[in-house]
Amino acid sequence: MKTFVVLLVLSGFALSCFAVCPTADLTGDCRVDLADLAIFASQWLTEGIPEPDKMVWVSINDPGLPSHEGFNGEMSKYETTNAQYCQYLNSAIASGDIIVDESYVKGASGPHSGQNYYNLAGSGLTAYGATNGGAARVNWTGSSFTVDAGFENHPVTYVSWYGATAFAGYYGWRLPTEWEWQAVADYDGTFNYGCGTTINNDIANYYNSVHPHGTTAVGAFGTYGYGVCDMAGNVSEWTNSFYFASFRVLRGGGWYGSDDLCTVSSWGYGNPSAMYNDNGFRVCR
Repeated sequence: MKTFVVLLVLSGFALSCFAVCPTADLTGDCRVDLADLAIFASQWLTEGIPEPDKMVWVSINDPGLPSHEGFNGEMSKYETTNAQYCQYLNSAIASGDIIVDESYVKGASGPHSGQNYYNLAGSGLTAYGATNGGAARVNWTGSSFTVDAGFENHPVTYVSWYGATAFAGYYGWRLPTEWEWQAVADYDGTFNYGCGTTINNDIANYYNSVHPHGTTAVGAFGTYGYGVCDMAGNVSEWTNSFYFASFRVLRGGGWYGSDDLCTVSSWGYGNPSAMYNDNGFRVCR
């Protein structure tokens, strides 16, 4: 538990020190003023947000719905981020598992060789209060992959089911099935949404949540149920379940989806090669 000491600044004059800087001096100038309070506020707001390239796991054992599988294992607390996907791409290009073909990252080996994994040029949507919302944020410099500054902790978008599966498999993980996903999302069976019994724009990023970039940093709306985040809104999540033919099921609703698309029982589907500005994924093991 972090302890913060906050000193009041009166009449515009900052408190200063003589020999030892006060505990609340966060700028290192041996005084406590509004600059220190700004740093404190930033630290407070970002507590609980993961380091960009770290996977955080939550252990869960849920029996699931009758006649469907439950979930017993570990699920990622957050949707997979741009930084995490970028880290994978840099490792996979070095190991020869992927290639860059113009604006697409493609599989170079394994069962999905030749398939599009990621669209480097994926454009965002200017609507619903966003400009270029959900755009691809990972770039190829010609020698390595990088992430647009400020978007490291946003969920990766413009990733196909093939690209999500390749990421998971590279580390020995997997995508959840749609029923495993629902077992976690509905918590003890009482949740109507991944954020509880009700939903509003203060607790989930979906339609009418006005954010300039469409997506928001993972975990920005808090944890729910078993201690997971963004299972309602932000991005729709690929699962390992078939809808029909090769089409795969998506769960959770995206940043501009309506509230009914964010229910724990709602689903969408997509061609496994499809890449959109509101599709992402989380992993389990």
